[in-house]
Amino acid sequence: MDFQPYIRASWEIVMECESRSKVNLDEELAAYLVYMVARNFRNAEFPPDVICLEFNKARTRDDFRQIGDSCLIVDAWDVRRARLTSQDYYEKLGQAAYAYAAMATRPIDELFQRIAREFSCLSKVLAGVKPQLDSARSQVLSK
Repeated sequence: MDFQPYIRASWEIVMECESRSKVNLDEELAAYLVYMVARNFRNAEFPPDVICLEFNKARTRDDFRQIGDSCLIVDAWDVRRARLTSQDYYEKLGQAAYAYAAMATRPIDELFQRIAREFSCLSKVLAGVKPQLDSARSQVLSK
């Protein structure tokens, strides 16, 4: 599978949304968002319905990363938000998931530690991505 069109479209979307949100991400955090969007470009059913249940099953860095990514999307896009949870529930759960992803590797993964700390900034940038992603999906997938 050629991921190049997904990465390019994701990069364009994230850069535009970063500019609009007036949040300046460094290159490493911006790249993480680009690849997260590209990884899920074709997956319209992302994130899963019940994220907190996934936490108990998580064992690997990728398991925790996926939970963190799901929380980041729910927090930014306000989709599939569980009822009776606090406003910062997904932010806190996502921060914890990324922190666990950081600790699941030796040496500790600095990028995931930074993502946990900068979760709210990433969420602000990602908030503008959804409408553009829907449009980009139809363009890229029709080629």
